[in-house]
Amino acid sequence: MTQIPADANQVIDQLAQQIGTLNKQIAILSSQLAAAMKLIPKDVLESVKGDENAED
Repeated sequence: MTQIPADANQVIDQLAQQIGTLNKQIAILSSQLAAAMKLIPKDVLESVKGDENAED
């Protein structure tokens, strides 16, 4: 289990590091999603556009 530091500055530093890591992961995932979306044919995208309740 992760130990919680008593010093508020340490907590802030750890949270800042975690936020930085999450921001990097979001950027990577967004890039991957954009690349994947380009691989899907337009007619397929248009056929499911607006159909949020579509089943797999």
